[in-house]
Amino acid sequence: LRFKPTLPLLWQAVRSEVMATSSRWQRAALLLFLSALVPKVFAQKGAVLGLIESLMGKFFSVPEADSGQSEAPYAVFTHEAGQLHCEDRELRHPCVPELKAFLNDTNSAEAGEAALQCVNGVLSTSQDYWVLKNMTHLLLDLDTNRHVFDKLGRDNQWIMAGVDFAKKLMEHPQCLNDFDMKSELEARCVPLYAKISTLKLKNAGRWDEARALYDKVSSMSWQGEQRTYASGDAVPWDDFYHTPQIWVRGLRSTPIWERDTWKDLPICSILEENFDALREETARAMSDEVEAGFEDAYRFLYDKGEWNRVLLYHKKEFTEECERVFPKTCAVLKKHLPSKPGLPWTSDQQEQVMVIKMKEGTDVELHSGPSNNILNIHIGISGLQGAKLVVANKSYEWSEGKVIAWDGSYDHSVNCLECKQTRVIMMVRYMHPDMAPHHYKGNKRTHFEDVPLELQ
Repeated sequence: LRFKPTLPLLWQAVRSEVMATSSRWQRAALLLFLSALVPKVFAQKGAVLGLIESLMGKFFSVPEADSGQSEAPYAVFTHEAGQLHCEDRELRHPCVPELKAFLNDTNSAEAGEAALQCVNGVLSTSQDYWVLKNMTHLLLDLDTNRHVFDKLGRDNQWIMAGVDFAKKLMEHPQCLNDFDMKSELEARCVPLYAKISTLKLKNAGRWDEARALYDKVSSMSWQGEQRTYASGDAVPWDDFYHTPQIWVRGLRSTPIWERDTWKDLPICSILEENFDALREETARAMSDEVEAGFEDAYRFLYDKGEWNRVLLYHKKEFTEECERVFPKTCAVLKKHLPSKPGLPWTSDQQEQVMVIKMKEGTDVELHSGPSNNILNIHIGISGLQGAKLVVANKSYEWSEGKVIAWDGSYDHSVNCLECKQTRVIMMVRYMHPDMAPHHYKGNKRTHFEDVPLELQ
C-alpha cells in the first residue's frame, strides 16, 4: 500500500503483457495476478473485478475464421483480415481497444489522447522484447499493406513513438545478443532497427536526430561470449547515407558506378546492346498490363500515385512472365544470371529483374536496400522526362536506352512529380562484383540461405 501511487503504472504494465502474450496459460497467470492485486488497492472492487471478467472474455476469445473481419482483441491488424504482409509471425499488440478507437475516428482528439497515453505507458514500463518489437513494427507501419500511422505526414507523434520503441528495443539484451547469435551476413537486430529509425527520422525532416542515432550506432562496441567488436566495428557503416542492415566487409563503396567501372559489371553493356528488343517487348506488355502481370511494387514506400512492376527473375528462378511476355530479353538474361553461380545470396533481393512503371505524381520516400553487396542496374525505357532518382542526396535522370548503375544500399528515393507520362524502366539487381568465396568464411548461413560447408 505504500506504493499505491505507482500501482496504475503496474496495472498498465501487466495489462500490456496480457494483451501481448500469445500463451493462454501466461494470460491466465497474469489475470490471476490482477485479480489478487487490484481489489486490495482500489476501492471499487466490484468494478475492478467486473473489468477483469470482461478482459478475460476478450483475451480468451478466438476470432471467427470464416469472415476474416471479426474483432481480434490481441492485435490491431491481422492476417485473417488481409491487413498484413509479414508472413513469419502473428503480430500482437497492447492498447488494442484504444488504438482501434482512434483509428476508427482519427479526428477525435479524445480518442487520440487516450491511445497515445496507453502507448506511452507501455513504452515507459514494458521490458518485453516482443512487445517492444511489435509496437515498433505497428507504429512505424512496417507490416501493414497500407499507410496508417504516417498517413497524416511523416513527422507525427505516432511515428516518433515508434522510433522511441525502436531505440528501447535496440538496448534490449535479446536484441543486442544478435551480435553473438547471428552471423555478419544475417540481418542483426541493432543495425536493422537503427537503419529503419534513421530513415524514418530523415523522412520526417529530423536530420539532427537521425545524425545523432547514426553516430551512436556506428560507434558501438560489443563484448560477447562468441564475438567481440571494438568501437565502430560492431556496425561498420561508412557514411550517413549508407546504412544497410547487412554489411559485407571489404567491398568497394560508391553510390554511382561510373561507366569506366563497367568492366566489372558486364550486365550494363549487355542491357544497352539489347535495348531494341527490350523496348519492343515492354511496349507490348504495356498494351495489356493485366495480362503482362504487373503488380503493386513496394506499396509501403509511397502514399499517392502508382508504382507497379512485373518480375522477370526472382529467388533464382525466371518467371512465367519472363518467358511469355519478354522472351527475347529473357533469353539474354538467362546467359548472365545468376552472375556468380555457387556463391550464396544474402537476401532474396540479391539478384532480381523487373520492369517497373511509375505514374505521374508518384513520390517514393527515402529508403535503402538490405545489403551493401547488391547493386541496382537501371536502363531507361520510356516516359523518362521529369522523372528523378536521388541517391545519397544527389539527383540523377534516366535516358532512353542508357544504364545508370548504382548501389541500392545507399539512401535513395524516386519520384515522378514532374513526369509528363508514365515512366518505365528495367531494373536488374546484381551481386557486387567484389563478392568472393572468402566473404563467407566463418559463417554458417546468410540471411537468405545456408552457406555450403566448403565455403565456411
